[in-house]
Amino acid sequence: MIYVDIDWNDIWKELMTTQQRLDKTGDKNSHWNKKENAERFWKRTQENSEKTDSTLNELPLTPESRVLDIGSGPGRLAIPIAKKVSHVTAVEPAAGMMEILKENAKQQGIDNISCVSKRWEDVDVENDLDAPYDVVIASFSLGMPDIKESIQKMQQASSKYVYIYWFAGPTPWEKHSITLWPVLYGTNYVPGPKCDVLYNVLYNMGIYPEMHVFSMDYTNYFSSMDEAMDFYRDRYVIETQEQENILRNYFKDILVQENDQLVERGNSTRVRISWENK
Repeated sequence: MIYVDIDWNDIWKELMTTQQRLDKTGDKNSHWNKKENAERFWKRTQENSEKTDSTLNELPLTPESRVLDIGSGPGRLAIPIAKKVSHVTAVEPAAGMMEILKENAKQQGIDNISCVSKRWEDVDVENDLDAPYDVVIASFSLGMPDIKESIQKMQQASSKYVYIYWFAGPTPWEKHSITLWPVLYGTNYVPGPKCDVLYNVLYNMGIYPEMHVFSMDYTNYFSSMDEAMDFYRDRYVIETQEQENILRNYFKDILVQENDQLVERGNSTRVRISWENK
């Protein structure tokens, strides 16, 4: 195959299709539809607030800015950004995440966030959004089957800048799945597409972005092994006692006792990909 003839968007689609086949839950948002999991995610972001501050400092925000946050989660970026700009539109498909976002906004007296409870691939830019936006952000939220089409919609929604954050190399949770899939389901786990595929999609679209690689810690805290199992079980389908035992024994070895809590610690390499929309 000639390199220039490679359709990198097809490679993204193939890896995403593989991910969907491997998704034993049948819904990639099912984990985050649960409010307790969204609350845990929000708490973890607050404990790692320096990374959020670092992200805010690198975004071209002004008091007049209008910002679109795609896959906003519970408001890790949308909430602090709203305090600095004119308006934020938050797009988030998971019910639990959206509920926490709205609660956080209300608690902090923020009234300049509008919410769109849809997947990005289902959003109609003209009818669902109030485009254009000065800054469009998609922070670790690229679980989209057709990334080229999704980026084209980001371009359509943006009048100035697009900032995408994604992964380089397997994540801590993917490493768990790589180990667990063969023993739980008798098949290998294939990680999803990373920044190498994404960059080449952009390159083929005539977009030559700035890229910045950084690392980020990943930490989960649990009060008990039962609480940890409730969290991890959501990411797998456990149908037999043998599978339950495999999962419990695996995370018993992974989790570390710190004071009165069980802690999972990991680290991942990530990348900021940004460009000016001209």
